[in-house]
Amino acid sequence: MKYSIQPLSTLALAICLSLAFLLPVSGALGAMKADLNTATLEQLEAVKGIGHDTAQKILDYKKEHGKFTSVEELEAVSGVGKVRLEALIAAFMVETEKKGEKKTSMK
Repeated sequence: MKYSIQPLSTLALAICLSLAFLLPVSGALGAMKADLNTATLEQLEAVKGIGHDTAQKILDYKKEHGKFTSVEELEAVSGVGKVRLEALIAAFMVETEKKGEKKTSMK
């Protein structure tokens, strides 16, 4: 019984092309920012560098002080200092209700 290499290489090519099309999508999803004012506990925990305790502190802070007005306000959350804020700033945004603009830059 002879095996043909062609179907295997065609299958391998098809798999590689399929994966190549998925990379931009997964990269785009990874680049999406979580809105601090609408993110759930699970969404906050999914951000690298945020554990359960910090995610809960963010939600508690928002409940006590109202909506975030900027990403930089995260520094006021217990356990988030300047260094940690710099690491997290790329993962979050704050969408203002007035203009629909997203605030993500450091002041």
